[in-house]
Amino acid sequence: MFGKPSVIIITICFFLIAGCSKQEEYQTGEISPEELTKDADSADVLTIKPKPINYDSMLVVVGDMVEALKNNPIDIELRRKIVAISYDTTWETILAAGFGKPFQEAETESIAMKYAEQAARADAYRWAVYIKRWFVDPTVPDVGKLNVEIEGGRVVAKKVLSDSTVSVLVEIHSSKIP
Repeated sequence: MFGKPSVIIITICFFLIAGCSKQEEYQTGEISPEELTKDADSADVLTIKPKPINYDSMLVVVGDMVEALKNNPIDIELRRKIVAISYDTTWETILAAGFGKPFQEAETESIAMKYAEQAARADAYRWAVYIKRWFVDPTVPDVGKLNVEIEGGRVVAKKVLSDSTVSVLVEIHSSKIP
């Protein structure tokens, strides 16, 4: 029924199909620094993306911790908690909340709110410094014992509270904090 050439073609097709269906083997191992820097345009570059953060929720959580610390500034356990919540050691970033009251003697309400936002941003940066220092040692420095300047960071969430206080959440890389 089949001739000799047909049997040969069927046999070759069988071996081709069997060879093509071979599954890939995955290997584990280490990547050397040379392999990491070989070719930046290579399709083998691994990109790690952080999980998205709900900044509005973080503003509430971190803001509540800041308020608790304002009421009890020597509580070491509260300091540890705010560090655990605010300091992302993987990405070396800090989320800090700050509060600012509107300047009552401003010419307009928008100017008063602008001053409140500036005050809240400055307050948040101050708390970021405390959080970085408390990451190393939660017993020092005490609240009110800092004098540093910070450049960088960004406001990631802002909320005006019922008493017109402005609350902001700043995100800053820890390397920007002296």
